[in-house]
Amino acid sequence: MNKATRYFWLVFLSLFLTGVVSAYDFDYKKISSKASQYTVVVEIEAEVSFGTQSTEMKNRGIGAIVSTDGLIIFDGAPIYSDDPFSIMAGMQLNIDPKKIEITLMDERTYQAEFLGIDQLTKLGFCRIISESDEKFEFLELDGRSDFKIGEMLTTYLLLPKYITPSLATDIGMISAMVDEPEHFILTVGFNELEVASVLYDSLGRAVGILVRLSDQGQSEIGSGAESFSNIEDFLPLLGIGDVDKIQKLIADPPKKGEITRGWLGIHLQALTADLAEFWNLNIGGGIIVNDVVADSPADIAGMKTGDIIVKLNGHSIDVDSEETLPIFRRKILELAAGANVDFEIFRRQNGGIDTLEITAVLTKTPLSPAEAPDFEDTNFEFKVRNMVFADYTFYNLDQNKFEGVVVKEVESGGWASVGGINPGDVIQSIGGAKVANIDDARALLEKLANDKPEEVIFFVWRDNKTLFINIKTDW
Repeated sequence: MNKATRYFWLVFLSLFLTGVVSAYDFDYKKISSKASQYTVVVEIEAEVSFGTQSTEMKNRGIGAIVSTDGLIIFDGAPIYSDDPFSIMAGMQLNIDPKKIEITLMDERTYQAEFLGIDQLTKLGFCRIISESDEKFEFLELDGRSDFKIGEMLTTYLLLPKYITPSLATDIGMISAMVDEPEHFILTVGFNELEVASVLYDSLGRAVGILVRLSDQGQSEIGSGAESFSNIEDFLPLLGIGDVDKIQKLIADPPKKGEITRGWLGIHLQALTADLAEFWNLNIGGGIIVNDVVADSPADIAGMKTGDIIVKLNGHSIDVDSEETLPIFRRKILELAAGANVDFEIFRRQNGGIDTLEITAVLTKTPLSPAEAPDFEDTNFEFKVRNMVFADYTFYNLDQNKFEGVVVKEVESGGWASVGGINPGDVIQSIGGAKVANIDDARALLEKLANDKPEEVIFFVWRDNKTLFINIKTDW
């Protein structure tokens, strides 16, 4: 789509919505009275680091108080750092919120504690820090099930900091009822700057939160998000987030490093129409198991490479292209760890196809590199983290035999950098003592700080070989 065509459609959409909205009479006095009680401005200062490079980032967005004790929901996408290419690059993108300031509409300001970001919706959560245990007015969503295509909604847009007042109204329209990869009420007219804004109907009811439609899920064996549709490059798919799911997040907010979502443990491929025809399978889609992780729920349940999953908990799997793989991934990810999941599987053997019933007990989704516990040493000026599933998978290492900590960041000009330690290195010993995790690394580095040796030998694994790195110190 060229620029002229895009401009035409944007102008057309703007004129169309202007005409439609004239038929709606939003009670902005009522809406404003409610919104002013719980709408907040969320200003985040974060440190962004990648290998030896680091910088500061500031982000300003709209949010809402969703509990009496000051829990706040906001768009967490700008500070989400689960980078799918971290392992491949040997370095990890890390965004660490250092300061969060909350400003209410009456201009009261508070500091807030960052909690975490939901993997699926990318909604972020933080909590106001109040020494007096202050109670706050909060958003109560009015979940509706009778939305109709063409219905108009309104919300508030956060204006640039130099503009007073800070909020402006915006309108959008329900354009479609999406079934996959999840039930989703799609809208047009809103933009990404309004994600996490509260949506109101013509009666002034708070009917939902604006969120993105995208896969947001991890591949079963990898560690990164994949876009559900390339159309998001130009026109992000936005709509009303499922109120029940958002209420569950509010009741139990995500916490950094704490994973509860389910994991199966397979490499997967879509069963396309061509492959189904080749194998004489009269089905509309399925999941081909390309690999099974050792000791994973799939392995324990008896899945094998080459199996074709055709049903999940009695429901057919209509995945017939790589673009629709997120449908299956999302269904697994949304199930909690510990859930029993029934699969119907076709297994090709002895020139025929057997139908098997398999039950797998899901475990927690493995931590991503961004979620792994870490430790920063100020003497050697580097940060290390625990090894995670993605490290062992990418480098084809045995979790039961290989131990160490991954170098997450290295400060340029520090002892570690000058001595030759690189981001992505795996430290297996320090000063001759074995290192299995960050607790070992912390204890050994603290001991070195007390002993103050003139040099320290690090045993490092890099590029499938081991190196001895001698670092000179200057205490």
